[in-house]
Parts: sequence; C-alpha cells; structure tokens
Amino acid sequence: MSTSNSKPSILWFQLIGLSLVQGAISLTWLLYRLYVPQLLITFGFPDLFPTILVIENALGVIIEPIAGNFSDRQRRWLGTRFPLISLGVILASGLFIAIPAFYIFGQSLNSLHWIFPILLILWAVAMAIFRSPVTALLGQYAVETKLPQAMSILIFMGGIIGAIRPISSQFILSLGSGITFTIGSLVLLGSVGVLRYFNPDLSVISQSEESAQKLYLRNLVFVALLGLFAAWGTRLILGEVFPQVIKNSGGDVKWIMFSGFILLAFASIPAGLFAVKIGNNKATLIGLITTAMLLLFSSFVVNKLIIILISLLLIASYSLVANGIIPIAFSLIPSHKGGLGIGVYFGAFSLAMSGYDFIVKQPGTVNLIISYRLGMMAFLITTFLVLFLPKLTVPKITQ
Repeated sequence: MSTSNSKPSILWFQLIGLSLVQGAISLTWLLYRLYVPQLLITFGFPDLFPTILVIENALGVIIEPIAGNFSDRQRRWLGTRFPLISLGVILASGLFIAIPAFYIFGQSLNSLHWIFPILLILWAVAMAIFRSPVTALLGQYAVETKLPQAMSILIFMGGIIGAIRPISSQFILSLGSGITFTIGSLVLLGSVGVLRYFNPDLSVISQSEESAQKLYLRNLVFVALLGLFAAWGTRLILGEVFPQVIKNSGGDVKWIMFSGFILLAFASIPAGLFAVKIGNNKATLIGLITTAMLLLFSSFVVNKLIIILISLLLIASYSLVANGIIPIAFSLIPSHKGGLGIGVYFGAFSLAMSGYDFIVKQPGTVNLIISYRLGMMAFLITTFLVLFLPKLTVPKITQ
C-alpha cells in the first residue's frame, strides 16, 4: 500500500472523495425510501415496506462486520480495500437501475410480482457490502486526533443531502422512477470514480506501524454497544422528536425541516474543530450530556417558542455526538482492523434500527414525551460508555 511521504495529519483530497461517496450513499437511500413504498403498492404489497426495512437492517447486522473484516484482509494481502468496494458499488448501481426496470416491465407479469421485494433486499445487501469498507477509509485519511474534523466533512455532506428531501420530494417523484434511479446509480458510480482518481489507498499511518497494535474482544463489544445506543438516540431525535416538534410548531414543515438539516450540516464543521481542540472524548461527553439534559428539559416544557429554541440547541449538541462517536469507535480498534471495527459498529447500528422498525411501524407516531425520555436514556447510557473509555482505549500512533 502506498503511504504519504510527508505524513500529513489529514489527506484532504482523499477525504473529499470519501465524502462524495458518503453523499451518494445518502442520496440513493433517500431516493429509495421516497419511491419504494409507492412501487410496492403498485405490485400489491401496500404494507410490506416496514417489513422490508426490518429484514434489510437485520441482514446488515451480519453483512457489515463480515464485509469490513474481509476488506481488512484484502488490504493486508493486496494493499487496498478497493476491490470489495468496487464490487459492492457495481452490484448496488446495477440493482438500483433494475428496480425501476422491473417496475416498468414486470407489472403485467402477475406471477412474478414476488420477485420485486427480493430485488429490493438484494440492493440493500449490495449497499451493505461496501459501506463498512468505504467508511473504514476514514481511519486511513486522518490521524486519531484529527478524526472528528475529518468526520465533520462526512456529516456535512449527509446533512446537505438530507435537506433535499423536504423541499424536493414532489419534484423528484415527478421525474419518474426510471430517470431518478438512473441518476442515483450514476452519482454513486461517479463518486467512487472520483475517490479512485485520488488514490484511495494512501494512509497517514504505514501498515508496518499498524500491525503492532492488538485487537481486544472487549473493545469490539464496547464498539457494538456504542453503535446500538447511538442508533437508538439518533433515531429518536431525527425520526421522532424533530419531526413532531416541527409539526407542532405550526410553521411550514418542509422549509423548517430543510433549515434544520442545513443547520445540522453547518454545525458539524465547528463541532469537529472544537473536538480537535479540546479532545474528542471531552467534546463527545459535552454533546451527550447536553443532549440528554435538553431532552429531559423538553419533556416538561409546553411553550412552543422555548421548545423551538431548545431544538436549535439540540442541533448544536447533537453535532458533537454525531462527529465524535465513530472516531471513538476507531480509537478502540487497531488501524489494521478498522473495517471489522466499523463493521461491528454499523452491524449494531443496524440491529437497533431493525428493532426500532419492528416495534414502531410508522415513524413520527411515538408519543413526544416518551420520545424525549427514551432519547435521554439512550444518550445517558452512551455517556457512561464514553466515561469508561480510558480502561479500553488502544494506544495509537498520532502526530
């Protein structure tokens, strides 16, 4: 594997390429969730989408760690993670186009309608194949102390993509599934092409330095717990609290949601710099405790204006959490096992999402007070996990 001679703390060109891939992943999932419920109705499966999401997340629990671990081995044998990433992206892009193709040409074949849900699940499997390997590249592109700053670029891209849906759903639907899914597929392929152009195999740490670090099972368990409770808290905030607060505010829901995602995107940049300045563990703890306390306080407040102000503070505090959790996961895993570590994190994240989708069939239907308090519990549990970090952290090479 090639390494940088000057040993910069962040490989910016590679990081920008990675952020484009993460943005493309977010975009394809956005398009998928927007269109698929309607496509399923056409095929006679009006209530199947929540079940499909549960199955997809359940499969992710298994696939993410396996794919991540295999990418680690590939990097050790070949010096690169890219073959598995390329395979997953090609499969996902092809299947993404196959979804509207089957919708267009398969409607008249009533006996084959059962293939459509399987096609959807296969696409999600293909996406899971490369998510952990591609996210593991983040650990190659920044030293540990700079990971929150690097992560903020990915969060920024995700926030910008997330802001698209509230204000453009009708426009996207008006394009039709064929055009929309083709665009999504090409964006995914193009983003990986850009990353490939910037030499994705560069690293801030040489493989000889990485190999001296040891993997501890207890750290993997800890990473899984982080993923589990981070998913729980994230889903409650983004899937229950914010949508219901916006709805209850009486304002223009679409534009308020757009503004919220934009604020979340831009808040990630100073949050990353703040975490680098004071240390990621401290910054994440501040974010976790503040978020938990704001959620608790919100459960006793009825004034709409105060709740909106608290929600703005929640965006700022949650940015510290979103920026900090994955870098913490990286800090617990040796660099040469980054794919496995992030795969375990995403696997646990998927487990939490699968359980949530199984229990809550329709997002935005959980009582707001219950959402506040369950969210508070999730972030407090994560706080105790982070406080336990000094007993687990693996020594890393930093600069």
